[in-house]
Parts: sequence; structure tokens; C-alpha cells
Amino acid sequence: MSEAKGHFEWGRWVEEPKPAPAVPTAGSTGRHQPGTPDAHEQIEEAARKAAEDLERAINAWAESARKALERR
Repeated sequence: MSEAKGHFEWGRWVEEPKPAPAVPTAGSTGRHQPGTPDAHEQIEEAARKAAEDLERAINAWAESARKALERR
């Protein structure tokens, strides 16, 4: 059984906070750091692709709804 690490402050036991897990830096993940022109380009490209995918999905849904109404 391990004891919680800590110390006394003003007659009370205060536990030491556990260290946060290490977070990989932008360099270690192979991606560009935020705020750089390359990162902005990647974000803009991802946003464009998401917009295109959303537009295709909406158009497909609208076409499906139109065909369903025509069958009535």
C-alpha cells in the first residue's frame, strides 16, 4: 500500500498533486505548430473538404426526399 505524498501546512495534511501526463509537442507528432502558415493551410483545406462533404450529403438527402415525394 502506498501512502499519498504530501506535507503539513498549518497543522493540516496537504496532498501533493499528481503530475500531469506528458503531452507530445507539435514537433513530435509530425504536424505543424499552430499559428504557422502551413498549419493555417491544413486547417483551411480540412474546412474546405468538410464543407464539400456536407454539401454532398445535403444534396443527396434533398434528392432522396424529392424522389420520395414524386412517388406519392
